[in-house]
Amino acid sequence: MKKAFVISQFIILFAIILMFNPLTNIFLTNYYANKYSLDKKYFYRQIKAESSFRCFAYSSAKAIGPGQITYKTAKYMDNSIQKWQLWLPWLNIDLSAKYTQYLLKKYQNNYSLALAAYNWGETNVDDKIRYHQITIITNLNYAFLFKNIGETDAFLKKILG
Repeated sequence: MKKAFVISQFIILFAIILMFNPLTNIFLTNYYANKYSLDKKYFYRQIKAESSFRCFAYSSAKAIGPGQITYKTAKYMDNSIQKWQLWLPWLNIDLSAKYTQYLLKKYQNNYSLALAAYNWGETNVDDKIRYHQITIITNLNYAFLFKNIGETDAFLKKILG
């Protein structure tokens, strides 16, 4: 009886370590990139840039988990989400991928604009596009628009090169 209890506790501990391990998050990143038809290379770099695949990453902007998604953004993507669920890496990365897919559709599959919006916010990017009277071209890198936005500029360089 005691041996069975110890084994069951070991299995539970192993499962928890496996679920919240950065290596598992790498696997999840690839899985959700496929699920949402995202460029695997860019989505991998996005999650790496956001959190280095750490489950318990938390920012001063209150962004949570591997995808560094805020509760407000999560609610925007899934109204049934509860804040505590953002700490579950599989759900966090799923929502991050879903939001990235949404942004890509919004910005005509332009990764530089979608990623800038992911990092800096849609409203800010929309204002920038309007201000510069940009006509979105899918394969054009608009990173130059964000040179004066330090964090977003660095984010885009990490992902797009």
